[in-house]
Amino acid sequence: MRLFDLFRKSEWRKLGNYPVGVQQDIVYLVAFDALIKTAITSAIRRSFTSTQSGITETVQLLSNVLSGRSLTSELLLGILSTGIGKEFTSIKWSYLPPARAVGFLGILAMCEFRNDEQLIVQNDLKYSGFSSDPDEARSQYLILAAQTAGVEDLDEIKDFNEDQFLEFWNDLRKVVFQDIQLNVSSETPGLSSTSKERFESLSQPRQQTLLLLADSLSKKKPNTESPQAAPPKAAPPFNLQLSQKEHPFKYVPYPKLVKSINQLSPEILNAFEKLSIDDYELRRLVGAKDFVPRALLHGMAAFDADALAYCIVVAAVIESEPTFVGCGVWKKVTEIFEKRNLAQFQLAAEAQVNGMLGDAKLNMEINDPKKASLGLNLLQEIRRAPTNYSKAGGDDLAKVSVLMAGTTIFRHVLNHPRYGKTFSSFVMDKFTSLAPVLEEIKTGELLTWDQQKDLTV
Repeated sequence: MRLFDLFRKSEWRKLGNYPVGVQQDIVYLVAFDALIKTAITSAIRRSFTSTQSGITETVQLLSNVLSGRSLTSELLLGILSTGIGKEFTSIKWSYLPPARAVGFLGILAMCEFRNDEQLIVQNDLKYSGFSSDPDEARSQYLILAAQTAGVEDLDEIKDFNEDQFLEFWNDLRKVVFQDIQLNVSSETPGLSSTSKERFESLSQPRQQTLLLLADSLSKKKPNTESPQAAPPKAAPPFNLQLSQKEHPFKYVPYPKLVKSINQLSPEILNAFEKLSIDDYELRRLVGAKDFVPRALLHGMAAFDADALAYCIVVAAVIESEPTFVGCGVWKKVTEIFEKRNLAQFQLAAEAQVNGMLGDAKLNMEINDPKKASLGLNLLQEIRRAPTNYSKAGGDDLAKVSVLMAGTTIFRHVLNHPRYGKTFSSFVMDKFTSLAPVLEEIKTGELLTWDQQKDLTV
């Protein structure tokens, strides 16, 4: 043990060989690493480990797994993944580029929790499995928690998110990316005893990673103070009329967009049925087993029609208003679509779990917890489809396939040499026919979100 301790101390002494500014940058990183882990552990303990009366079994199951060590580590990786490129503005980095700080904290976390303290593997946060988008990363983490807890009911998972986890997630991100830096900046500067203790508590690979960074930074020029810039001009006061003129779709009454989806959905289903795909061909097309009832396939086609109608309308709006996704109107339209199809999301997941479709994993049992994650993944896929469509290139068929990525049956039809072109042409025609409808909507009455709260569909 004595020789091992001496080796670890020698790593600490090596840090003293670098310029003072490099030493301080490494000390900041070590402090962030320690304080963020403590903050996450404390937040979980406060929110999910105390015994509460009247909570449901699902909440208890999810709370139990969230307090486990593996899920705590995944939460750290998920949170850090949403902060790539963020700057801790209260910290004066001497050599380290400010935008790389979170990324380097991610390297330390990946090395520790994902890659068994190995330096020869990809420790970059982009390999964490979590999205850089906070909402998507939160959904991914909840899927993981549901799988671990064996929770299958999508409705209960969404309730848990809305009642508890969403606020917890947002508060924790604020602590990690805003509050902790104030503690770090107020610590004793230099190679203090606290810094030494934190450094020596790290594994040898992570110590070596920090020393490699120190060596790299020491070969660079220190960060220069930016010249005194003129104070930024105060943002002009919010002008509602100007905003409505520039971004009308953020103010259109959401029931009008819901109505457009409701009108389009049966038209899509009718167009699918007019393809006259017989039972055998439809089952072969989607890879369904012979015993799957036609009624079930028809129900899934109806769900696909509603999902595609939602995607077409949202994608058409995005063409005129690229920042539409995320605004209050989009959230309400999406919420209505998801709530009325909640059972269908679960049905599609169960169909895949039971091996009824070509994408099925035949070794999954009916009660497999992955059903829940399949449903949530499908929901996220449909949400992303309109934005992905707006970014897609290629011909109409290629773009429509992006739009149908979240459908269960229609995407197979699109790939059929006999039916695909006809169905694709129909979808593109619907885009064209929506133009005058959306133009009428955006030139009509425009309401603030407060004015829309009492509207009903």
